[in-house]
Amino acid sequence: MKNITLLNVLTSALVFITTSSFSQEPGVGIGTLKPRATLEVAGAATLRDGFNIKVIEPLTDEDKSSFLMQENNSNIRKLDVSNPTGAALGYIQKYEIYNPNEDWVRDLNTSIDANDFVVNTISANYDRELDIGNYSTIPYFAAIIKTNSDGSSTWHITADFPAANNLDSNEIGTWTITTLIYSRDLSKQLGKIEYDMNNTTTGTITTPIIN
Repeated sequence: MKNITLLNVLTSALVFITTSSFSQEPGVGIGTLKPRATLEVAGAATLRDGFNIKVIEPLTDEDKSSFLMQENNSNIRKLDVSNPTGAALGYIQKYEIYNPNEDWVRDLNTSIDANDFVVNTISANYDRELDIGNYSTIPYFAAIIKTNSDGSSTWHITADFPAANNLDSNEIGTWTITTLIYSRDLSKQLGKIEYDMNNTTTGTITTPIIN
């Protein structure tokens, strides 16, 4: 009888100590002694039936954001866009092109693989005064895909003021072209749309690809 009573006392004391030690922490930690939430797992974990996030705080302009992405082999990777040396959803790249043939950049091979990336030109300016004459002109600039002599496909930049030249042909000008680059892996590739203009100048696609 005394042995049973002593065992009960020891068991009660152990439960009290264990409960007290857990109650002092904000939650349960697996792989960590100081959990910061109700449950914190420091290391790898497998979730079989999914999980629900009750509260998702909105981002502000001052916040640094990151993303969790699942690969084909079910591994989860973190995409930290605030890391200057890591991957990102998109890249803003500025090209300063010096000493072209007056204002004409016929073909600049960026050597960016067209199979892996998409390049969009979003702005451009030329820093020299132009001889426009009686013709109005606006700058033409674009990023296009070309097949190179080795069979590879890369993005090429072209820029020009049609029907215009440097006012002083001896001046050396500079094009500043800003591009937006993003990976094809991180974007949805939509199908091709073909439309017959029927020898007119206007048209309407009745079914949008996105609505």
